[in-house]
Amino acid sequence: MKIIPYNFSKTIRLTGWFLVIFLLLAVSGIVYAPVTIVEVKNPLVQVGQILMGNHNPTLNNHNFNSIIFKTSDGFNLSANIYTCRQAKATIILLHGFRSQKEQWHQTALWLNQKGYNAVALDLRGHGQSEGEYCSFGYYEKKDVSTLINFLQTKSLQEPFGIWGHSLGGAVALQTMANDNRIKFGIIESSYADFPEIVKDYANYYVPFAPDFLNNWWLSLAADKARFPIEAISPLKAAKQINQPVLMIHGLSDKKINANNTRRIYKVLKSKDKNIILVPKADHYNVHQIGGEWFYKEVAIFLDHHI
Repeated sequence: MKIIPYNFSKTIRLTGWFLVIFLLLAVSGIVYAPVTIVEVKNPLVQVGQILMGNHNPTLNNHNFNSIIFKTSDGFNLSANIYTCRQAKATIILLHGFRSQKEQWHQTALWLNQKGYNAVALDLRGHGQSEGEYCSFGYYEKKDVSTLINFLQTKSLQEPFGIWGHSLGGAVALQTMANDNRIKFGIIESSYADFPEIVKDYANYYVPFAPDFLNNWWLSLAADKARFPIEAISPLKAAKQINQPVLMIHGLSDKKINANNTRRIYKVLKSKDKNIILVPKADHYNVHQIGGEWFYKEVAIFLDHHI
């Protein structure tokens, strides 16, 4: 029986290369993470979304007019306007992070059927809108006010309402606190506090990341996108909102826990507020899981506040 000697030097070399590759990946992840927080159209993230089957639809059925308007700091933003005859109001629709206005197509058609104009906006940096970074409401709330200025020049039916999902819900809250031309709001699956949700997302993708690392990532991301962290708080904005608000969240949401909506609802200054918690619904399928009952509740809220 021939005994083959164990090659310790080869094993050490392979182990050394493995450690080098692991450290390079770890360092790259630590350095790269802040960019993924605020850079919407990040190539690596987009590739990951495609591989996971997450992509935004291209619409072939044109029931809308596309418009471009310019923000106060010079970016061209894109929106789709869905109009109907004898509209009762106009509702601005705001999508979630790394989504786009086409997310709202079916909802916009439903709103038209119920007698409401709908305006689906690509937030800055998303979809067909210009911009590289997301500021999670700091600049976006001003963009929505600029959009309202534009819509008023086109004589779209007032009053204006707003309906936002996830990031869009957080932006909607901050806009409502800042612009009283918005007379009612539907806030769906929003986060309550920006630093907290960044930490939750970091732990979702990088389990056991220490707090000091999360705080560092957050600081670098805010510096890159040029916004003050302390200014981004849907929870604080809710304390200034007097307009009617309908809060919505799925109870099986693992991206943003429903406790975020409960916290916002609790501190809402408005006396005219309601909350819908949809059993078995996650972050993306509240409309589908809620079904006919869900849309009936939304229709009642809308008709009651026109």
